[in-house]
Amino acid sequence: MSLLGHVQSPRDVRALSEDELPRLCAELRQEIISICGRVGGHLGASLGAVELVVALHRVFHAPEDDLVFDVGHQAYAHKLLTGRGSRMETLRQEGGVAPFLDPRESPFDAFPAGHACTAVSVALGMALARTRTGAPGRAVAIVGDGALTGGLTFEGLNDAGASGLPLVVVLNDNGMSISANVGAVPRMLGGSSARAFFESLGFTYLGPVPGHVLGELVPALAEARRSRRPVLVHVRTEKGRGLAEAEADVATRGHAMGPYEMRDGKLVRSRHGQPTWSDAVAEALGRAMERDPRVVVVTPAMLEGSSLTGLAARFGPRVHDAGIAEQHAVTLAAGLAARGLRPVVCIYSTFLQRALDQVIHDVVLPGLPVTFAIDRAGLVGADGATHQGTYDLAFLRPLPGMRLYSPTVSDDLDPVLDTALARARASGVPVPAGDPAHHAGGNSRRGRSGDRRPLAPPDRRRPGGHRLPRSAGAFRAGGSVGAGHPDCGPRCQGARPARRPRRARGLCHGPCRHGGGGDHPRGAGERGARGRRGARPVAPRPHARASRCARDARRCADAAPRARPVAGRNRHRGARPALGDAVSARALR
Repeated sequence: MSLLGHVQSPRDVRALSEDELPRLCAELRQEIISICGRVGGHLGASLGAVELVVALHRVFHAPEDDLVFDVGHQAYAHKLLTGRGSRMETLRQEGGVAPFLDPRESPFDAFPAGHACTAVSVALGMALARTRTGAPGRAVAIVGDGALTGGLTFEGLNDAGASGLPLVVVLNDNGMSISANVGAVPRMLGGSSARAFFESLGFTYLGPVPGHVLGELVPALAEARRSRRPVLVHVRTEKGRGLAEAEADVATRGHAMGPYEMRDGKLVRSRHGQPTWSDAVAEALGRAMERDPRVVVVTPAMLEGSSLTGLAARFGPRVHDAGIAEQHAVTLAAGLAARGLRPVVCIYSTFLQRALDQVIHDVVLPGLPVTFAIDRAGLVGADGATHQGTYDLAFLRPLPGMRLYSPTVSDDLDPVLDTALARARASGVPVPAGDPAHHAGGNSRRGRSGDRRPLAPPDRRRPGGHRLPRSAGAFRAGGSVGAGHPDCGPRCQGARPARRPRRARGLCHGPCRHGGGGDHPRGAGERGARGRRGARPVAPRPHARASRCARDARRCADAAPRARPVAGRNRHRGARPALGDAVSARALR
């Protein structure tokens, strides 16, 4: 029987002889390759961290010692050594092993980890709690060098270095995030100034240590465990180590490969990649960048994830990778917009949560024209609870001036982007994960991915190729959106609603409180004059109290052009300015 089959907990790792550890590492690496071949997963980082994980469990005594992994991409070996080996084939499946770390799944998972840069702050909090409560054990943060491109890690290092607490930070330096790291910090780590940098922050610096040589790795971690002050152990590893195809992948070193199978010693993908919404957005962005030299793209370490590598090759510095730094990426885009450019921030919905303050304070309040291409909106499935894109509508819709466009099919992306880039305020374009052909019913948050709606026939298209809408969606009364057409009237910008919203049940006079008379309708689907749904339309009639109407007449007349019917929940939008507009792309077709 294999050594791995005998290991059910870290105690079994500590019971092995030193001579058996290399064999255990080889079996772990082979098991990770086999599992990812069957169900997919984050392969590259876990292959590179095998010896590091074995050494950590050899030196530290989890769960008494807290091993806090940053993100969890590097933790598949940790899962295999902590009693989950028999269930690893359920990885990233409903009811199966979590794709990242989850304390509800195992007591050896000290903290849930799905977003980068959190480990140092969490481990410092645990070390401080141990000091206050007198609990035994040590706190260890295992961070990748990619996390050093994010501000939260430096906030934690700044606080930890000054604390004097016995915190161990293990820096797993493989030179990559998903793709190669960017910025000045990677150059610092690769040079001779790393020791001076971390020592200036108050850490004892150990390293750099070869990350695949257990004979050097275990003693370095043991020395860190004995220290009574903050220690940083700098470990150099190779992402994708042990799988030739991953090592040959210059772009990501096998970051997320699979499912696949080995045939005659060669890796063969079990299914070929299908076009995704990310691909469609990138293609539409490329066309927009060709038309308008002001359009630039900013992304927080998502060149690969958002399919931007082709754009980066074509447009060079007009595609800017800001590193794992969502807050910086959004505020950087605000600075670009403030000087006349049209930035598009390509970002996953789950990561946009991390930059909400910057969206509000640096983009929306100054009224800057920043467009957010929000990838993986709605339910994303396999990456688990930490990566669902289910909150963007809730936190973006209330923002003043923010308008959201939800494409129904990939053909909507060109008019949607044209409209968003032409606006003088912020816009968002949320798109779901997966193949656009399987989401023809719209964004995945709206439900059935198989609800296919055929494209409009040619006779329903406007000049220029934009399709007429099948429903008005939500729009500004008297206005329109899109790119202008000669037959649509002077205010058209491309794709007016096909029909006006049905007249209100009862008429609105702007801010007037009386509900009857006037010259503009309430919003589509508004409650009837008697305050209930389904009330029959009433004919216009004069106000009952002419004196009060005379007092309100000026306000009512001024408010009429600002009426904004909104589909969905019934609202009286003429009475106060709108806080945000959600526009269906079906109104753009």
